[in-house]
Amino acid sequence: MSNVHPFPAPPEDDGDYIDRPVPEDQAAETAVLAACMYDPANITRASFLRGSDFARPVHELIWTTLQQQARTDGPTDPVALHNEITKLGQGHRIGGNANLLFGIANTIVAGGVDYYAGIVAEQAALRRADALMVQVRTAIAKRVSPSDIKALLTEHLTTEQTRASEADGGGPAHLLASALDFDVLFGTNYGNIQLLPGQLLAPGQQAALVGEGKAGKSLFAQEWAWRMATGRPFLGDRAQAPVRVTYIDAENGHPELQQRLRSFGAGPADMGSITYLSFPPVRPLDTPGGGQDLFAIATATQAQVVFIDTISRFITGAENDADTWLNLYRHTLMPLKAAGIASIRLDHMGKDGERGARGSSAKTQDVDQVWELKAQGGGILSLKRTHSRNGIGPSEFTVLRHSKQVGGDWVFGATRHELMTFADRATLIEGTTEWLVAQLDKASVDPTWGSPRVLTWCRDNGIRTAKAKVEEAVRVRKARPSGDLPPHLPYPSVTETPPDARGVQDKTPGQTSPGEVPGTSGDVPATPPSPRLPPKEGGGGSAPGEEQPLCTNCEQPLPAYRATAGYDTHLLCDTTNCPNTEDPT
Repeated sequence: MSNVHPFPAPPEDDGDYIDRPVPEDQAAETAVLAACMYDPANITRASFLRGSDFARPVHELIWTTLQQQARTDGPTDPVALHNEITKLGQGHRIGGNANLLFGIANTIVAGGVDYYAGIVAEQAALRRADALMVQVRTAIAKRVSPSDIKALLTEHLTTEQTRASEADGGGPAHLLASALDFDVLFGTNYGNIQLLPGQLLAPGQQAALVGEGKAGKSLFAQEWAWRMATGRPFLGDRAQAPVRVTYIDAENGHPELQQRLRSFGAGPADMGSITYLSFPPVRPLDTPGGGQDLFAIATATQAQVVFIDTISRFITGAENDADTWLNLYRHTLMPLKAAGIASIRLDHMGKDGERGARGSSAKTQDVDQVWELKAQGGGILSLKRTHSRNGIGPSEFTVLRHSKQVGGDWVFGATRHELMTFADRATLIEGTTEWLVAQLDKASVDPTWGSPRVLTWCRDNGIRTAKAKVEEAVRVRKARPSGDLPPHLPYPSVTETPPDARGVQDKTPGQTSPGEVPGTSGDVPATPPSPRLPPKEGGGGSAPGEEQPLCTNCEQPLPAYRATAGYDTHLLCDTTNCPNTEDPT
């Protein structure tokens, strides 16, 4: 029974105790609430009252709601209070409608609110004294020592003195609740924090993910959120326990979202602990009401991490106005951070990419980490931390975006973001030994050929390279054991499990991302050449008569190390440049 306060009775009571009237004054409680509904300034004047000072639990609920509205500059009329109470899931306690609240608001209050609040506080003090009497009588019945009874009395007197100090302006206890415990502060190893999956931020921190248009911010964030919620590794990080994620999205339609989630390998039974709100009717997050909406959502979903995609869709103030971002922090982000809930907000890059996110510089002042995501072409992304409050974790990543499209559909489970390895980077840099090896492999040049024949092939195909580079490439190809991965290159399997029979395979980057408008990939960024690898001695090759699998894109023979690793394409084979494949765009 939510409308009944428990009131203790002493053991072996003769009945007179239970039948006595409980100290309370419901008329005074109603007068306080009515005065505060009429004038929010009265809430401050009666701030020495606590929720428990109201004898009726429903009055306590209304009072705490009034206090919350006052803290966020929200309205205090019956309609607003009914709305806030309903959002908290407590509407049944006020009868499911605003009639009770209108009845309270219509109460005529002639005196000042402090007069009626004093009556409420006095009755609450009497109830506490009555409860003390029950405790003492119970202790005596249990034959406790006199020192135990004295401890009860001392605790009661200390509490009453503190309450009296607060009523005289000594400071409400809830304002002092944030005082630090220095033993805990200095005894905590903050340098040993377990970062959230992906190593981009720690629990309870706030981060901004800033990116250029069509760089794939949402695709990156959605995969990150899904992997976090399902306990999967992300960006080379080890798998961790699933994290409760709430994702609010005002950018992506349902068809695009379905397409992307399927391309990650997700399905209805494999969404983990994620709550995804598509175009939620929350009020602007830079207003008191919006902050309350999001906090209520996070509380109801027990979120540990909240994604906001994209922040510009959830504010009402001008992006160039510093007050917009100060209000966002005050009303929305600060309550989340105080509750230990991490948040990641997606944002657009300004016209001058060197200056970061568009809008006021105040954007970067309220977050712990600012990550900038930029497309470098060829499916390569740079992810760089430009601002950090503590410097914990890596500060820069080079990310490779894998995806594969067959016809008009993105292959199930083939889209993912991974850290770029040495082999990936070196293979994409024209002129390196790794690049030349990749070209020879792509063209299915016989790995037993010697340097003269390879030099001739390079000239015939317009590849200008030094004789020493060709000799090194020949040694590398001959040194690879048949059927094994190259001994010198850490070619990783980009899937966490072997590809299944449905053909869910990797695709070389450069393809348009799932759910995005097709576009043209940019050039691979200039990167210093990789260090030359030491020559390898030995021989080998495919066994005579051994059937060699074909690339699914160009239908040319696939190198053994690619096939063994579970790939079905050449590393550099792209549907946009493969001569034997139609251009899907």
